[in-house]
Amino acid sequence: MDHKRVLAALFAMNLKGEDSDYTALAARLGLRPDEAKEEISEAVGLGLAKLAEGVAVLSEKGRRQIRVVFMGGGFEIIHYGHVYTLGKAKSLGDVLVISVARDSTIRKRKGREPLIGEADRVKLLSAMKDVDAAILGVEGDIYVTLERVRPDVVALGYDQYHMEEDVKREAARRGMDIEVVRLDSPYPKIKTSRILKEL
Repeated sequence: MDHKRVLAALFAMNLKGEDSDYTALAARLGLRPDEAKEEISEAVGLGLAKLAEGVAVLSEKGRRQIRVVFMGGGFEIIHYGHVYTLGKAKSLGDVLVISVARDSTIRKRKGREPLIGEADRVKLLSAMKDVDAAILGVEGDIYVTLERVRPDVVALGYDQYHMEEDVKREAARRGMDIEVVRLDSPYPKIKTSRILKEL
């Protein structure tokens, strides 16, 4: 059994509030239902998951077996810089969770209407191969979303305004011991703001 693959799927499904029964796990991982049932039974037997009424939930022991990476952003126009950055972020762990900025946050920060609504941006990111779970952020306080996810790593884009030490300090204040990584980009000129100026 590939424990990490199953545990990562359960983490993402549990985080999003999705059904995590045999059928749903089978669909997510491309397994037959009987294979998914066997995978979950083995995880439960090892204490990595709990089963209640056919629904599997990651246990604390199971959570400690995987490395969760968290990244946030607006993601209004998905461009190659995003694709590269998401791939780099995913390479830092087993699960990549993306927090998508609310429409109200974009209005506040950018002073304009979002190009694409928040629900559609979540759907778009959910369809990307490196993203295990895309969720809506909380307006005004990124740390509320961070507390919900409780990642091992926070990946910051090369041009995001958050400072690594500030994120690490505030996370620690809230009881989270996280690693903060600033990602680079071989395409620093490819940015949503620049694309919009050229339209």
